[in-house]
Amino acid sequence: MTKIAIRRIGMSIFTKLVLVLLIIFMPFSIMSLILGQKGSISIKEEITKSVISRDEFFMQSLETEVKRINQLTLEFVIDNDLKELGISEERTDYISRTEKVLAVQKRLHMLKASSPYIAEAKVFLPLLNRTLTSDDIQSFIQPGEYEALKNNLDSNRLIESGGRLFMSLRYPASTDFRRMPVFVIAVELSTQSLRDGLLNVVSPEQGNSVLVNPIEGWMISNERESGILKQMKELAFLQQKEGQLSGITKQRLDKKNYIISYKKSPSLSIMLIVYVPQERILGSLHSYEKWTWLLLAVSVVMIVLFAYSLYRIIHTPLRKLVVAFRRVENGNLSPIEEVAKRDEFAYLYHRFNNMVSRLDVLIHEVYEKEIRNQRSELRRLQSQISPHFLYNCFFSLNRLILAEANERAYQFVLFLGDYFRFITRNAEDRISLAEEMDHAKTYVEIQSLCYGARIDVEFETLAEQFGQLQVPRLIVQPIIENAYKYALGPRVRQGELWVHTTVNDGFLFVTVEDNGDNLTDRQLSELTAILEASDTGVEETTGLINVHRRIGIMFGAGSGIILGRSQLGGMCVTMRLKLENKIMEG
Repeated sequence: MTKIAIRRIGMSIFTKLVLVLLIIFMPFSIMSLILGQKGSISIKEEITKSVISRDEFFMQSLETEVKRINQLTLEFVIDNDLKELGISEERTDYISRTEKVLAVQKRLHMLKASSPYIAEAKVFLPLLNRTLTSDDIQSFIQPGEYEALKNNLDSNRLIESGGRLFMSLRYPASTDFRRMPVFVIAVELSTQSLRDGLLNVVSPEQGNSVLVNPIEGWMISNERESGILKQMKELAFLQQKEGQLSGITKQRLDKKNYIISYKKSPSLSIMLIVYVPQERILGSLHSYEKWTWLLLAVSVVMIVLFAYSLYRIIHTPLRKLVVAFRRVENGNLSPIEEVAKRDEFAYLYHRFNNMVSRLDVLIHEVYEKEIRNQRSELRRLQSQISPHFLYNCFFSLNRLILAEANERAYQFVLFLGDYFRFITRNAEDRISLAEEMDHAKTYVEIQSLCYGARIDVEFETLAEQFGQLQVPRLIVQPIIENAYKYALGPRVRQGELWVHTTVNDGFLFVTVEDNGDNLTDRQLSELTAILEASDTGVEETTGLINVHRRIGIMFGAGSGIILGRSQLGGMCVTMRLKLENKIMEG
């Protein structure tokens, strides 16, 4: 796996620290949130149980009190004095009747005093058209009350008449309502006491409550909003229809959300409804929930702030240091800008800059030594070329003189002078590619005087942007010389030589091709093997090896000579020059 791939897969220290913080901190926050939610659910359940228990207690208390009042009322039925008064006539002995009236009033007074829920106790005597109360004798019967109460056979029934609430019982308890009763016992319940009792169920500061009879439609409450009372009556009617005895629901009343609890008394046929604004019951709970979420939000903000602090304090300077090291890997020895802070990173920056400075000195020392070694190697290799070509030139000049070709010999001497003037400039180890190509053309001119028109040579025009590329001296001419020596010179038929350049994948390719016919595939493989062996330091004296090694010294790894089969049929020698190598800039 490459370094780049490792960098992409790896996780930074900053990311690791943030993840560790999240792993440590988030479980506590989540546990707090879960505990808060469970606590909220538990509190809601307890509130529900408390509300149900409260409603049941009130209804049980009311049922017990009504049952007790009913029991006391039933005792009047067996009262002989009351029976005698009911069936007596006006002409009955006055003293005797008065005694019976006082005895009945005394018992009515005792009944009234027996419960705070009783506002008045009375007896209707229809035969006498009189009404006895606990402290008065009325010589008439109020038709409205009497008509509402005379036919009641259920002593537990609460009857509403004229805005007042009654319990009644007729005697005799006959279902034949056409028969006039002997007397009717009526107990008027105190609606104010009932309202006060409702205040004990829920205080006005918290909410309100109502007693409602969904069948007969009467209700008792401290509520003054008729709209809310109407909705409570509708709710009671709905629960009566569905047969629900108790429960808790939510409803929106007067633009507020209310929690409504209801409890029905089957024996009294009444329903207690308690409605409290939701914020009064769950307001503090919602406040705790908000605080829990706020705690979680603060935790997240703290994590973000901590991560940002890590980013500023550790990640940013560490990344700066990593970028600086990557620059050093790429050969850029520029120092880091030191900061004014006196912390560990300031020390690392300072030591890094000292290291870079020291590396720069060492690299320059090694570079200068390498340059001196390269120059010595270039001069040594060039000195191997000059004697070999000198012998060939003298031989060719001798042949022209013997042939008395004076004009051609004169031109030959001029070209030869230019040639040796070029190769004897020892002050320069490298020259531009344009100068090298001109020297190769001079060499071809010399060979043309030797071979005449038997060999066609074509030089393609060198692109201007590559003309100033610095190359070792004498890299093209030796390749052409080998072509003349081994391929074109021995050839009987017309010879061809083609010199051209191409660019591909950051390399400049200078190619020399011939149409020689004496190169076998085996020879080509052997030459290629020799070139590869020369990279390991094997000493050779051939022109190809010399050129290959000099190109490798100057242009670095990947540069040198590549051998192959020419398009013309002979050998193809390609010089591969790396364009990005810095050595060409000098």
